[in-house]
Amino acid sequence: MSSEMPSVPHRAYWSKGQLRTLLAAYLGLFAVNINVLITYVGIFDMQRRLGMGESDLQWLVGVYSIGMASATMISATLADVFGQKIVYVVSLSVYIACSLGAALTSSVLVLVAARGVQGVSAAAVIVTSLALVSRVSTAWEARTRAVGIWVAVGSVAVALGPPVGGVLDQLMGWRGLFMATVPLCFVVLAITFRFVPESQRVHIRRFDWPGQFFFIATVASLAFVMIQGPSFGWHSSITLSLLGLSLVGFLAFVVHESRTRYPMLDISLFRNRLYALAVATVFFAAFCNEGAFFVVMQYYRSIREYSPVEVGFLVLPFAAGYAVVALKAARLRTRFGLRRLLLFGQAGLLLGLLTMVLGFPVGRGTVLLGMAVVGMASAMVITPVVALVLEVMPLDRSGMASGIVNTQQPLGGAMSFAALGTVMTVWLGATLGRDIEQVIPDPAERTGASRDIILHADPHMHISMSAPGAQIRHFDARLADIAERNFIQAGQVSLGVAVLVAAAVLTVLLAAFPDDADRS
Repeated sequence: MSSEMPSVPHRAYWSKGQLRTLLAAYLGLFAVNINVLITYVGIFDMQRRLGMGESDLQWLVGVYSIGMASATMISATLADVFGQKIVYVVSLSVYIACSLGAALTSSVLVLVAARGVQGVSAAAVIVTSLALVSRVSTAWEARTRAVGIWVAVGSVAVALGPPVGGVLDQLMGWRGLFMATVPLCFVVLAITFRFVPESQRVHIRRFDWPGQFFFIATVASLAFVMIQGPSFGWHSSITLSLLGLSLVGFLAFVVHESRTRYPMLDISLFRNRLYALAVATVFFAAFCNEGAFFVVMQYYRSIREYSPVEVGFLVLPFAAGYAVVALKAARLRTRFGLRRLLLFGQAGLLLGLLTMVLGFPVGRGTVLLGMAVVGMASAMVITPVVALVLEVMPLDRSGMASGIVNTQQPLGGAMSFAALGTVMTVWLGATLGRDIEQVIPDPAERTGASRDIILHADPHMHISMSAPGAQIRHFDARLADIAERNFIQAGQVSLGVAVLVAAAVLTVLLAAFPDDADRS
């Protein structure tokens, strides 16, 4: 199959002008993505200095994800209608303003509002940066290479957030976390103004306001439930109402988009088996690899008491593996073909997750090996699939294509945090009390020990990662082994869920992904 792939002469992939466009897109993506996790490092400092309560912290963390998930598709439409350059410049400018506002304010309300608008502008930056990358070349190998670099830059930036944030928090305090990327954003604006050409606009007679409304209602309510569900309770009236709103919004969105003349999302694309499988693969890959992040960070932050900087360095093997393979994705696709590359990647993702499940009790080295394999396999899956989605779309709708792809990853991550967090909660609730009873037979003493465990739960991880409430930092020495053993088991079970998901996706790809994907 690889022998039928088109060949590309051995020459420079891009001209100087195209390289400058790529540089602007990559630097903007890096500035936004490094800030995804960077603020979590300073959350205790913010709480202490601004007098924030638990609900304030929940909103500070949750509002960014909600804004980002809700604004992805509308940003894609705006990029297609008004041009990618203008939307990129405006979104970067808004991002700078929100960063400065958050860094300088002493008001909790202003801080939360700035963080929410920052999430909206970040979504626009990410979507338009990928759209800019997708239009630098129409040759599939050059585009796959450009997308591979884009994916690698974004992955490395997210992984660098916690360690960089830890250093900045120690040197400058929490305000420095928001100020960190402002100079880089100004550099990106300068490059964009000077070198990035205007893009072709899509002449749409009517903006799809109903579609945008239904999409925002669906994604915002779902993202809110995924973030706040563990706090509200999965059977609470608020949670069930929001899930109902999300379902109704989704159905209304599908019906409206299939009937309107100028849709924000072309539903008919999903009738194409290749396209539908590609988009779903990105979603589930994000579910699996971000689930691995979740479990590892939970354990080493809450039980092993690693510092934020140390926890940040734990994800570097993932980022390094991701970056190396993403940069080679175009050559790998040429050699193996899209189907085989995707199957190899999905099998590798399954292998990496299994390594983590089996090696979690063994030690950190095995876990880091599994993280590296997961990173390499994720790049092998996501990079060519993202390039494929962009290939399906005409260049004048690259914003829509970018929006569709970029919506899958935050949604997959949010679903992963919620699902695996619930699994861990249920497991710990079922086993921890039983094991404590065996060590401390006296009911009064056991009640006091359980209270200590609850009081010393790690609020940082609970808020930022939708974690279970049974995280333990300091407790009676008799309970230390029990707590660690139960948490390791809970981590294995939750990672086992990700293993099952990866295995199911591999089975579907084996059965349904077309053999002639490259030619079609």
